[in-house]
Amino acid sequence: MNRIHRIHRIALVLLAAAGAQTAIAAQPEKLDLATALAEFQLPESSKPVKALIPGWVAPKKLVVVVDKPERTAWLQQAMPAGTTVIGVSREAEAQPHLADTEAMIEVNCNAGLANAPKLRWVHAFSGGGDTCLQIPGVARGEILLTNSQKVKNTVLAEMGMGYVFALARSIDVGLENQRQRDLSRRGRPGKRLEGATMLVIGLGGAGTEIARMAHAVGMKVVATDPVNRTRPDFVSHLGLPEELPSLIGQADVVMVAAPLTPATRGMFNKEMFARMKRDAMLVNWTRADIVVAEDLAAALKAGTIGSAALNWASQTPLPKDHPLWDAPNLILAPWAGMPVTGSRDASSKAARDNELRWLVVRENMRRFATGTKMYAVFDLARGF
Repeated sequence: MNRIHRIHRIALVLLAAAGAQTAIAAQPEKLDLATALAEFQLPESSKPVKALIPGWVAPKKLVVVVDKPERTAWLQQAMPAGTTVIGVSREAEAQPHLADTEAMIEVNCNAGLANAPKLRWVHAFSGGGDTCLQIPGVARGEILLTNSQKVKNTVLAEMGMGYVFALARSIDVGLENQRQRDLSRRGRPGKRLEGATMLVIGLGGAGTEIARMAHAVGMKVVATDPVNRTRPDFVSHLGLPEELPSLIGQADVVMVAAPLTPATRGMFNKEMFARMKRDAMLVNWTRADIVVAEDLAAALKAGTIGSAALNWASQTPLPKDHPLWDAPNLILAPWAGMPVTGSRDASSKAARDNELRWLVVRENMRRFATGTKMYAVFDLARGF
C-alpha cells in the first residue's frame, strides 16, 4: 500500500511539473528593449550625440516612416518634452516637413534630403548606408547616419539561401520551361550542398546567419571579414579580405554579404571570376556595384563560373540592352531586402522581429533627442 501511495505521489508531482512547463511555454515572450539589444548585438557609439553632431541642440521635430498609424503615438511616448514625432506612411510624404525637421528616420534617402537645412540625423531603413552618402551633409560628417544593420538578419539569410537552393537544383531553368510550355530542356547538373564549401564575404549579422544555415545543411563554411575576428563554431576559417583570392578557389558557393564600400566596389571582376571553380555559384544580395556586371555576364557566357543570382540592389535601372539580360544560368531578381512586417499575413516570428526592430528605432530616437550615445552609427572612414 505504501509503495502504491508513493507511486501515486510521484505521478502527481510529474503531472504538476508537466503542467507548469506547459504554462511557462504558453506565456508570451516579453518583447522589450533588453530583448532587442540582446538579439541584435548592436554597437553603441563611443561618443554621445552631443559630441558627434556639431552644434547639437535638443530637436523639436522628428519625421518617421511608420509601418502603421498607431506607431507614431507609441514613438511619441518615449520622447522628452518639446520633441514632436511626425509619422508618415512613405518617404515621399515627408517632403512638406523637410524645411524644419531635424531627423528623418526609416528612410532610403530618396526624398531630396539634401534640401533639409535643419537635418542632423538620418536613420537608414537598409543595413548599409551608401545611398545616404549622396547627401552632402552626411558625406561630410555634419549629419549623423545610423542604419538597420543586423536587424534584418533572418530575412536576408533566408533570401540568400533561397537563391543557393534554386541554383543548385536549376529551378530557374524549370520556371523557364514552364513559361515556354516545354519540359524537355534539362537544367544544369545538380549540385549537392551537403559536403560542399561555402565562402561568405562579410561575416556581419546576416552573413553570420547565412553561415549558420549553410552549416546546418552540411556545408563547410569559410568566411572573410575586415573587422570581425570572432569565429563562430560553424565557420571553419575566418580570414581577412586579403585572403579572398586564395580562398575563393576552394568554394562551391560564394555568398556576398558585404556592404558597398570603396574596398568592395567592383570586387568581383573578371580576374576574381577566373579564380573561381568552373561550376561555382555566386550569390550577391547586398549591392549591385560589388559585382562588375559586364564581367559577370561574360563569365557566365564563357562558362568561367557555373551560375549566379543577383538581388539587383541598384539606384540605376538596368538598361534593356545590358548583357546580363542574355546571360545564361543567371537569376536576376529585383531588390527584395525588405523585412516582413507584423501584418496579419506575417508569421508570429516575423511580427516579433518587426517589434524588436522598432524598439531599437524608438530607443535611438530617444537617445538622439536627449543627446546621449546611439546604436549602429555609420562609420564614414570604414564605409559601414
